Amino acid sequence: MDPAEAAALAQARAQGIEPVLHYSASGVMNHEPLLGLPFPRLLHAKLLAARATGLARLSALGGLAHTARTPYWPNPAALHAAQFFPDRPISEVLLEFATRLAGDAHAADLVAAWSGFEDALIWQPVVPLFCAFGFCWQRTWDRPFVPDLEAVPPAERDYYERHGCFQFNNPGLNDLGKDVLFDLITRESGARMAADMDRELLPRLRALVEQLSHLAPRHAVFRDLHDRVRAYLHWSTTLRNVCAWCENVYGCLDPAADAAARAACEARLQAAIDLELANTRGLLELFETSPTEFMAVSGVAESTFFYGENFAEHLRTKLRLTEQYRHHPPRIDRDILWRPAPGTHWPPGWSASA
Repeated sequence: MDPAEAAALAQARAQGIEPVLHYSASGVMNHEPLLGLPFPRLLHAKLLAARATGLARLSALGGLAHTARTPYWPNPAALHAAQFFPDRPISEVLLEFATRLAGDAHAADLVAAWSGFEDALIWQPVVPLFCAFGFCWQRTWDRPFVPDLEAVPPAERDYYERHGCFQFNNPGLNDLGKDVLFDLITRESGARMAADMDRELLPRLRALVEQLSHLAPRHAVFRDLHDRVRAYLHWSTTLRNVCAWCENVYGCLDPAADAAARAACEARLQAAIDLELANTRGLLELFETSPTEFMAVSGVAESTFFYGENFAEHLRTKLRLTEQYRHHPPRIDRDILWRPAPGTHWPPGWSASA
């Protein structure tokens, strides 16, 4: 934990307040809608740091998120160890848990795979909103990935807009880097985060998926982990592409950019679209064929916070619309905040612009 937390804790207690530290033990507020991603060492270290700082009250956002569908997940073992046996090395805890799951013959490989995932995970940038609850409510996986989001006719956007957080004048309708009055991703931060993921995160994940594909036939625990890591690869690739969209759409629309700079942005944007199309096809194949329940899916109906059982249909729609509208020039309605509600008419003399 940041050492400054100790000073903040002391200040709160001086006023008679006992603070509660919120943390995430699962994908909730981290990697929604994914289930069962293994980061036991990171979780264990966070809990021990909270203890060392002197915190007495903790709250796990979202709890453990459906452990009945994550039978090989090591995070609960790490949480249990930190709470009841804080002096026991986490390496011993994980090896013992892995042995119970897969036997002596496979335990070391399983622990190494968990560690390999964490070695990749620490390189993932925290993209505001998207790395909390915003990945679903921005419909990040199922909306078309195109330079002009509103080039897609309203009737064809309805499948995702009806459940997204998309009020009629929300900039998030046509700008992946914004939501209501928040600037989530800038051109500069998008470029930096996309490059970081290209250099550090995605290569590590691809290598781990390849490694687990060879281990999967040996034991069910490796097949389960393979599919969860692959799901996270699809998730983080989309996150990377959102960052690249902001870098390059904003670059294309920069009035100071010359023709060469705009052409370079357009080329990078089209490359991101190619990557997202391939990524979406891979995600669709995983969703339809994997026996692993790697993501939360509502059996009742989709909503702002959950995808539904029609997720595959939405991915196919995304693929079709992305192919159809990928070559429209980049465009963002900068005056969307002034857009009237449907059926509203501006008084004479008013203008729907800043």
